[in-house]
Amino acid sequence: MSSVTPLNPTAAQPLLVVDKLNIYFDMATGLMQAASDISFTVNAGERVGIVGESGCGKTVTGLSLLGLLPRPITRVTGRADFEGENLLEMPREKLRRISGARIGMIFQEPMRALDPVFTVGEQISETLRIHTGISQREARARTIDALAEVGIPSPARRYDDYPHALSGGMQQRVMIAMALVCKPKLLIADEPTTALDVTVQAQIIDLLYKISEDTGTALLFITHDLGVVAELCTRVLILYAGQIVEDAAIESVYRTPRHPYTSALFQSMPRLSLRGKPLPSIGGRVPSFANMPQGCRFRERCQHAQPGCVARPEIEALEQGRVRCFRARELALPGAVI
Repeated sequence: MSSVTPLNPTAAQPLLVVDKLNIYFDMATGLMQAASDISFTVNAGERVGIVGESGCGKTVTGLSLLGLLPRPITRVTGRADFEGENLLEMPREKLRRISGARIGMIFQEPMRALDPVFTVGEQISETLRIHTGISQREARARTIDALAEVGIPSPARRYDDYPHALSGGMQQRVMIAMALVCKPKLLIADEPTTALDVTVQAQIIDLLYKISEDTGTALLFITHDLGVVAELCTRVLILYAGQIVEDAAIESVYRTPRHPYTSALFQSMPRLSLRGKPLPSIGGRVPSFANMPQGCRFRERCQHAQPGCVARPEIEALEQGRVRCFRARELALPGAVI
């Protein structure tokens, strides 16, 4: 029985249920834990953001779901049930059949994810042929349609282009087309807008929103950009030092955050009202996974920490969501205007 309590208990069975996910890396200095008791759900058609500073475990969480972490040095425990099947215990061959077909993945750096010796059309067509068994001619036609759907001009001509001939924004659109060409039920996007300028970034966000709305594809969006999450997602998970510290609907968490780390992230965002004033920042840095503090992992940087915070807080359900903080019920923390 899953220990995850859905935020909407009347909803249908979630598409994805991640329960007590723990990720370890076997390093020369010993076993290092990069994610600790990660539990959350994603419903069909839902857009869930995963947010946190660099080094908080966002990317490794996403990669672990599809078995993309280096196996010789990685150990993953817990469950990740996708349509009732545990991805973490699935044979590698079966997981390959699901990856790309029922679950799509968009990587952070498209130039490193795309193979430079094959045209973009060949790479998308290969995905189609592997998962659907259609002919080469039909795969080409559907690939051209997919390139057109993600806004690439002259898609028939671009089919024969190599990745280096495309701009960063166009490469990212190719990655999105490749991830969506088999019409997956879940799309995992790992910081897909980080390397793009703000204009192209806005176009990609609009594209992902439209795809989700039109097709009902669920989205797990990994990012450090709270502005992008507010525009695109319906719910957000705040990660800190390998743990979920807050899980709530966008409207709730941006107006009344319950965890001090969430509030501190909002106060660190640039805004016009701060013109001519120093930009607030969170003192200190995310602790190393090799030297994790006892008790609340945020307490050494927290302005609201008390002596009792040396104990380990468990994540608990409140009216507005879930939060991992002893003082969540008593603090009135500033949020962001959305």
